[in-house]
Amino acid sequence: MFYIFRHGETDWNVERRCQGHTNIPLNSNGVAQALDLAARLEHVPLDIIVSSDLERALVTGKTVASSKSIPLIVDSRLRETHFGEAEGMLFNEAIDAFGPEIWEKLMNFRSEFDHIGFPGGESRKAARDRIVETLMYLIETTDHQNIGISTHGAALRNTLHTFLPEDHPTIAIPNCVLYRIIYDHEEKKFIADSNPFECLVHSKEIGKT
Repeated sequence: MFYIFRHGETDWNVERRCQGHTNIPLNSNGVAQALDLAARLEHVPLDIIVSSDLERALVTGKTVASSKSIPLIVDSRLRETHFGEAEGMLFNEAIDAFGPEIWEKLMNFRSEFDHIGFPGGESRKAARDRIVETLMYLIETTDHQNIGISTHGAALRNTLHTFLPEDHPTIAIPNCVLYRIIYDHEEKKFIADSNPFECLVHSKEIGKT
């Protein structure tokens, strides 16, 4: 069971800039969101947190790990998609610079657009493959059954859509949203929730979901 969440808010999120691998810290609201996420996860039986190495995700992951007194490990494969020449640009600037078609295709999760990416950046497939590779690595090398993943908006959306029908509406990924992905060992496949995971009050109830 993976409980996968986006980091808290940054100033670039507020400004609607492409962050990618640019290492932007949480703002004060983002810190508060991380603390709220930790409170929401209080009764979720997590064994470990695995986080992107970028500060905004790492601080969010550390906040959750500290509140639950569980280990945190860092894996750079959980980084945001690299947006190449678009990094640092406002969304509208990126659309003007590279054309609306690339933006529309980036937000369309049909497999025919897997090769799409900003100039100098990663394709959607390349970014997705390293995230899924990390999940498989954790499945194959650890005994943990409930793992928290601290990552980024585009990376999280891309990962979820990998396990959903191609025609599924684009999922909204606000800061500190929480989703659940289950790995079915018998079927050898991932099953992703299409809606944010609502933390229940009692851990006994969580086991029944």
